[in-house]
This record gives sequence, C-alpha cells and structure tokens, in this order.
Amino acid sequence: MEHTERIDTVVIGGGHAGLCMSYVLQREGREHVVLEKARALEQWRSARWDSFRINSPIAYSRMMGQTDGVPDDTRSIPREEMVRIWDEYIARRGFPVRERTRVRSVERTREGRFTVRVAGDGGPRRYDALNVVAAPGNHQFPRVPGCAVHLGPEVQQLRVGTYTNPAEVRDGAVLVVGGGQTGMQLGEELARAGRRVYLATSRVAGSPRDHRGEDIMFWLDRIGALSAPKEECGYPRNHSAPMPIVGHDHPISHHSLARMGVRLLGGLSGVSGDGAVATFRNDLHANVAFAQRGYERLVDGIEAWIDGLDPAERSRYPPPTAEPEWEPHPPLLASAPPVRLSLREHGIRAVLWATGWRTDLSWLRIDEVRRPLGTRGTPDACETGVDGFYWLGFDGLRTCASGTVAGFHLDASHIATRLRRDTKHGPQHVTTGGPLPEPPSSRHVRDSG
Repeated sequence: MEHTERIDTVVIGGGHAGLCMSYVLQREGREHVVLEKARALEQWRSARWDSFRINSPIAYSRMMGQTDGVPDDTRSIPREEMVRIWDEYIARRGFPVRERTRVRSVERTREGRFTVRVAGDGGPRRYDALNVVAAPGNHQFPRVPGCAVHLGPEVQQLRVGTYTNPAEVRDGAVLVVGGGQTGMQLGEELARAGRRVYLATSRVAGSPRDHRGEDIMFWLDRIGALSAPKEECGYPRNHSAPMPIVGHDHPISHHSLARMGVRLLGGLSGVSGDGAVATFRNDLHANVAFAQRGYERLVDGIEAWIDGLDPAERSRYPPPTAEPEWEPHPPLLASAPPVRLSLREHGIRAVLWATGWRTDLSWLRIDEVRRPLGTRGTPDACETGVDGFYWLGFDGLRTCASGTVAGFHLDASHIATRLRRDTKHGPQHVTTGGPLPEPPSSRHVRDSG
C-alpha cells in the first residue's frame, strides 16, 4: 500500500546542492525532505579513484554552514578524510535526508501541487508537495562514446567510477580519452606509475594552481569570478562548463605531461568497426593553445584586479612567479600527432574513458518543465515555467559557479525567496536536529574528479 505524506517542499538529490538547499530551508523553518537514491554525497564515496584528493582548499569544499576547525588553506585532503568531515557535519545538522529512496516520478496535480512517488526500503511512498527543488546532479550516468562498443575483449575498458589505480590496469600501453581535469590527472598518475600513456585531448582552459603565493581558488573568489552572472561565463547554453586543468596540489599542463613522456593526441573521433584502429581529430595544437590562453587570461584578470588597488594594498602581494609546468615544451609544439592509431601496433591494451557524465531526469513527468531543456537535457535557469518547481546544482543557472559548491548557497538562497507558501495550513515547522547557525559568507568551489 502506498503511503502519502503531505509536505511543504521536496528536495531531490542528497549531494552538496541538495544539502545546501536543506540548510537554507532549515534556517527558514520550512518543512521539507531530501530524497537520495543511494547515500548522501554518493558520488564522492563511489565514483573516485584510490589516490583522489580534494582539488580545492577546504575553504572551497565545505558545505554551507560547515565548521570543522581545519585551516581554510588546507588542500589536497584525501577523499576518505573529507567524506568523514562531511559526514560528521551532516549528522550534527540532522538534515532530513531519506537515503536509498529513489524518485520514480514527479507529476503536477490539478490543484497545482506536485505528486512525488518514490521507492525505497520502506516500500512505495507518495509525497504531496507544494514545492519541488530538483538537485539530482549532473553525474548520474557515465558519458562513454558510442564507438566504445567496437573495442573487443582484448582491450580492457575502464572509466571514472570503475578505475581505481594503475595496478588494476592491464599490462601494456593505456589510451586515456578526455583531456579535462580528470583525464589529465589520471594520465599523469599512470605515467608516474611507469605506464606508457596516450592521451586524447579536449578543448579545456588551463589554470594556475597558485598565483602570488596563494591558491588560485582564493583569487577566483577575490576577483568575483565565482559569483559573476552566467552571461560572463563564456560557455554556451546547455553545455556543462569543464573544470579547468589543474592538479590537486600542483599545476598540470599539456607541456608537463609531454615532458613526462605522455603521447598527446587530438580529440578522439572514433574507433573502426573491427576495433583495431582509433582515429583522432587534427586539433592537438589548437587544444594546447586554448588551454594556454585560458591560463593567461586568468592570470591577466588577477593582475588587472591588483593593478586597481592602491599602492599600499598592492604591496601586500608578493611578485608573481612562473609555474614550471606551464613552460612550453618545444617537442610538443613541433609534434605532428597521428590521426590514426593501430591499438595492437602501439601495444594499447586498455582504454580509460574520462569523458564526463550526464544527468538522469527519467522521473520528470511534467511537460512544461521538460520541454525547455536543450539537447543536453539540462536546465539553464533555477526557475521553470511551472510555479513551485526549481532547479539547483547545474552549470549556468544564475552564476558562473552555479554548478559548483561555490554557487549552491547563492542559488539555494535565491530559490528560497521564491518558494510558495501554503497559507491554508498555518506556519511551517522546522525540520532540524540542532541549532541553526547563520551561513558563512563562505567561499566554496566544486571539486570535480
């Protein structure tokens, strides 16, 4: 028998974004529940590799309102330690998260409310909600190219979420596909483990790890790059903004990988029907130049901000120093990478797909909400054409940081001011297990595998 619960707000997704929304709703005394199909912060628990460390200083990895006693500039925290810190905070806050509760459908009623049907350990349940905030995340299904089906059993296939460490990769050369932050980090890890690595690159901007003695994340915060309106982000509608190329505690560039012996290629364009040959676009040098321009634009933006200070303020910052990892590698710049590569001839016995993720909105049964979604199936604003239904946690909703921990608190607070109130049933009660501290003016930035 399906149990029905009438509630003010349902939050879909127990990741950082959903928990941030819960924090704001707790603070405002609004009855709500957070529905999570697995465990809170599941992607951090099960979709990272063994050596993964948090890419940002902890000041940019905290949840809204989190206090932990760790210095703000602490970085390169092991995943297990960071998850432990997050779990302690989740327990302390008493967020109303119902784990292992999968949303099966969300429909709109004739009265303008929402029917949210779920399945979980407690059996089927239905929520009659006044508001729905959908924060399911953009990391539900791995985005593996269709040409992967052509690879035979002689080639081991791994992806982010199944790759653990170099020892579990089949002997021989490895082709890493995806030149974003994840692909570059994994290519570096495999090369350091003594593996012969081929890397199919992507068009992703580069970034310093430090500038003038401080982590780049503090600079992004200081110059306003995180809270800038989405129109200034520079990526098209319905396209996730790739995280810039950077290591968890050091810089990474195409040049630094080439100096390590990684063979860089253009973007993968396909695999032959017999799985013997991989083909690549002739865009390696364009990808290298794009990363370099992104790096330089970021440094120039910081320097322009510093130039606008008065002399006394400018003197607080040490002079800039170049990061050796971004020094040009002449053999790379002069290279002519192949556009066809025989996997057997080059000893490639494993392919590691670092090609991103996509979201799962199969539960959404409201045409007025689904119809405006673009070809990538992701929203481009918090608001929808249906009163009471909002999106949270996707790139490009309101600010350049909307898809990151840096932007969740801004967007969640924005949504809270627009939620409907059920005036017929009196004041809402608080769903919380503890005191309600004010949120910090916090700095937060997403870490992306």
